[in-house]
Amino acid sequence: MKLKVIDDLLGNRLFCLWLSGVVWFGGFAAFAELAQPFSSVFQSSAAGMFLSSVVCMGAAFVSLAFLLRGKFNFGEAAALLAVGILANLMVYSLFAGMAARMVVGFSIIAGGFGLGSMLARLVETPRHVMPIGIVAAVADTWSVFTGPTKRIMESKNAELAMKHAFVGQPGAEAAEVRPVAGAADLVFVALFLCIAARLGLSVWKSAVGMFAGLVVGLAAATLWGGLPGLPFIAGGFVIANWKRVRPGKTEIVKTSIFVAALLLAFAAVALITGKYATR
Repeated sequence: MKLKVIDDLLGNRLFCLWLSGVVWFGGFAAFAELAQPFSSVFQSSAAGMFLSSVVCMGAAFVSLAFLLRGKFNFGEAAALLAVGILANLMVYSLFAGMAARMVVGFSIIAGGFGLGSMLARLVETPRHVMPIGIVAAVADTWSVFTGPTKRIMESKNAELAMKHAFVGQPGAEAAEVRPVAGAADLVFVALFLCIAARLGLSVWKSAVGMFAGLVVGLAAATLWGGLPGLPFIAGGFVIANWKRVRPGKTEIVKTSIFVAALLLAFAAVALITGKYATR
């Protein structure tokens, strides 16, 4: 009887949304409170920042898992995306400090889930997952090292981007935003989770694989500076589901051609922008 009540509650979309928010806000605030006596350690030491980032992403993954359990339809997913974007844009006019970082984080989680849920409906077979992951990883790597992400983070709008486009780790009320994962990273985590649920892959194994990949990426970023997150996220998902997502010859050929064309396009964009930047 108790299990049926729990299943009924977890089948309620509003309850799942509420539970997702409780996990995110509660986990974020609890960790920040517990870490308060050691705030200098978590803000300055590599080990402290890594632990804070892992806890932050752990809460994000659990929040996404509860949203996934809600089984939102296309219209509801679109509404989550719209509300998430609106909340993200308005948050700093209503809140400040840690409260604003918590709201921004949840707006990215909920909005990213909405977009990921919508996009997952376009994927018809597990064999499409690996090509999607490869293209996303290549695009993210280019963006972080030479493309739009690098330019934004080096521009005068870097602080604004960190406030709105990244999930920031818990910290003291007045601490500066320390980005952990970008909005695109959470969109793809949500996308892969929704694909797993839709196509009969193991959601649990997918989540563990992506989280493990992300932890490796966070560790590497802690040691060597900012790194793209999607190669680690997509790699974790593919490894966890290799037998089901392994592409056939057709998918390999098409993906290779698309990635080659994508690299040529990136090179052309870099050449053009570099030429105009030197004028």
